[in-house]
Amino acid sequence: MKNLQMKYNVLHILFWLSYLSIYGYVAVFLQYRGLSNTDIGIVTGAGAIFSIFLSPFVSSLLTKIKSLSIKKLTLILYIMMFSFFFCLTFLSLPVVFIMFFYIGLLSLVVSIVPFLSMICMDYLKAGQYINFGLSRGLGSVSYAAGAVLVGQLIDIINPTVIGYVHLLSSVLLLILLFSMPDYKIEEDNPLENKSNIFTIIKNYKTFFIILVAFAFMFAASTSLSTYLINIVKNLGGNTSLYGIAIFCMAASEMPVMSMTHHLLKKYKAETLILVASGFYILRNFTICLAPSLPILLIGMMLQGFSYGLFTATITYYVNDYLKQEDQMMGQTMIGMMSTGLGSAIGNIFGGVLQDAFGLTSMLIFACTLTFIGFVIMFIALIKKIGIRSKRFMN
Repeated sequence: MKNLQMKYNVLHILFWLSYLSIYGYVAVFLQYRGLSNTDIGIVTGAGAIFSIFLSPFVSSLLTKIKSLSIKKLTLILYIMMFSFFFCLTFLSLPVVFIMFFYIGLLSLVVSIVPFLSMICMDYLKAGQYINFGLSRGLGSVSYAAGAVLVGQLIDIINPTVIGYVHLLSSVLLLILLFSMPDYKIEEDNPLENKSNIFTIIKNYKTFFIILVAFAFMFAASTSLSTYLINIVKNLGGNTSLYGIAIFCMAASEMPVMSMTHHLLKKYKAETLILVASGFYILRNFTICLAPSLPILLIGMMLQGFSYGLFTATITYYVNDYLKQEDQMMGQTMIGMMSTGLGSAIGNIFGGVLQDAFGLTSMLIFACTLTFIGFVIMFIALIKKIGIRSKRFMN
């Protein structure tokens, strides 16, 4: 069991390192290849939009193809990602092909995220105890450390080093995943229990409203993260300091994510989600209003109490409150509404606003979205928390 926990830890470490190479330095890599902020917004936005349709389709294959497991499907998707980034790294491609391959990368990596959660949940159902928060937190540390290292290497060499980081982490992940046990929890009546987006919305209205609110807040944080290099440079920093900023952001997630399982024993999931939403206000406003790099770094370090707390809590929430046949689609919808819809809004409008009106307009846009998301979340959850508190008192 300890060996399985260790393998699952390393799985997250390698995945989030490869995720960093795709998302963390997307603006740096694509700017180096000659794309403008608007072009980058189109690429990242299109990748996010495409993932909204790709994620549920890919997830549905697990019920349609009986011999297909989450592990096997993840292996297939990773091989496709490896091929795309190989072409971007070693081939001299026209801008149109660069955009096409990167859109494919973004949509594929988003589709894989819920599978990591479901691998853990299947292990738990099979009697293997796995601490998801710990593994996800270690993935954040990997993301953080990789951000600093890659930032230094880019300054020394050039942004093509990002491709080598992705290819190396992908090869190691494929080898590790191939060695891990493969569980597929069979449903009692799989043909009768086919879950889809519309049944989730109908049966779990509060869950859907939570995701809508999160989409707004995630859109704001995505625009700040994707174009963070522009914010850093505006405050007098460079690529190395950009790497440090990403380190502060990602490293802060580890402690909070690893403690979420214990926090859920004391507090309701809705309470933790609302607390995380409050920290989103604090995080995004601090970054947008930062007068200097030290203040910016403080804002980035609030990532753990906002994104980190929310992500770990909502993953357990799906496992605890949704029926077994709905859990795969529930996990998929988290990615669809955040790294899908939220990223599309944040990336497209963030890029266009900067090129049309300047950086300040994007920062105002991010603050507005964050506030809207928090208000929706507060309205959706405050009554639920109040009702549950009264039941507890009685």
